[in-house]
Amino acid sequence: MKLNSSKTKSNLIFWGVLFFLIGFLFFTETGKNTKDWISSFTLSKPQQALLKNKISITQDWFLENTKGDKKRLLESNKPLFINIWATWCPPCRSELPSLLDLANEYKNKVDFLFISPNEDLNTLIAFANKKGYSFPFYTQSSAIPKELATRSFPTTFIVDKDKKIVLKSVGAHDWNTKPVHQILESLIK
Repeated sequence: MKLNSSKTKSNLIFWGVLFFLIGFLFFTETGKNTKDWISSFTLSKPQQALLKNKISITQDWFLENTKGDKKRLLESNKPLFINIWATWCPPCRSELPSLLDLANEYKNKVDFLFISPNEDLNTLIAFANKKGYSFPFYTQSSAIPKELATRSFPTTFIVDKDKKIVLKSVGAHDWNTKPVHQILESLIK
């Protein structure tokens, strides 16, 4: 059977464009940004149910941030919003704009800790500079408390002033929503 040359050309063009797009999305920085932007449209709202059996964080966690500050988790006298993430994690990067919007709105009332426990400060500083983020990102300088240990990125915890976990959510979400605002407002009172 003889192949039609125009059909062969169109197949070659199709496969060439497809491979180019795949290469663009997976092997270029612009492609990674495009994937993050596309995935931001699929972010769901976080689970709204507060934990009934609140778990207390008993072990302190020593942290360092991209601004050169050191922090102890248990020293905070405000509610905590803890996001455990990584710069290499596409879902983490896609939820980051909504997290930063929320953090900017509540920055004086809630301590926001964006913690990448397995990455060094130089990696976090380079990421923040490349993306133009001025908000501090943290890394750990001691072991993570067992109550906050996770194998999934991103994982987010909302913790009250008494260091009791009131919400735990795994996965990327749009955090700058009315229900999350209500949770934070109830903890600020």
